[in-house]
Amino acid sequence: MKRVIHQINEENHYFTCIIDNKEEAYYLTKAQARKFFDYLDQGYIVDFELYNKRKIIDRRYAWQVAYFTSIERPGYRVNKMLYDLTNIRQQMKNILSGFGYLLFLDLEMTMPPYYKGPFEAEVIQAGYLLRSPHGEVIKSGSMYIKPTKYKKISPRTEKFLKLDPTYYDFAVDYHIFYDHLRDIMEMYDPKIIVWGKNDMLALKASYVINEVEPLIHPSAFVNLLQIHKTYYNLSDDLGLFKAYEIYYKETYHQTHDALDDANVTLLVYEALLKEMKGA
Repeated sequence: MKRVIHQINEENHYFTCIIDNKEEAYYLTKAQARKFFDYLDQGYIVDFELYNKRKIIDRRYAWQVAYFTSIERPGYRVNKMLYDLTNIRQQMKNILSGFGYLLFLDLEMTMPPYYKGPFEAEVIQAGYLLRSPHGEVIKSGSMYIKPTKYKKISPRTEKFLKLDPTYYDFAVDYHIFYDHLRDIMEMYDPKIIVWGKNDMLALKASYVINEVEPLIHPSAFVNLLQIHKTYYNLSDDLGLFKAYEIYYKETYHQTHDALDDANVTLLVYEALLKEMKGA
């Protein structure tokens, strides 16, 4: 619905419009307010959708904004488009379609023990699939990694990741994982596709723990979760396996295995790209 903003209240995160000679109020979540209130002002033209949800603000009912489609600032001859969801989606499609090599990466980390005390998570499994610019998976792998700071992983971690004593027989030192990742980066220079921030933060922390130079610049990472939130106007985080179920209409039983999770990330990426190209 396209409306002209009548009044705006930044303190309580809502704005009003005149509808059929009556002032109606619409409110934003805190996250939406941080993102959009700099674009909103009296007289601006907004196109937005609503949730079927309202609450009382300043002694009046206000409907919750689901998302904005466009925000325009009136001009003398031509309105200036401040926010255009259709254009943003097109740009996202162009960027994702234009990538070269892609490395779908998933990391599993140690978990703190049940008792309290100092703890720092370490990478103990890495799974990846390397996808060529033509869409074929040309390399894949999985390796268990020995923790550096805490030589023995907690029973909590063993239980969650379903690790048995053979883990210590197959796990490699961190520097072997580091060298392997470095070789891939130097040979293919891929974009790194991850779901959320955790893997990026864990990899960054691993450099410090193991006293090595960072391998990957932050700009090389592509946060597929954030792309979904922007493309579909999601206020809350979306789980990777929930995204898979939405796209593929079937349940996926998570195993907490890094290679398996990396594969699901690839499948979700391909489904999103297909959705973008069909829009």
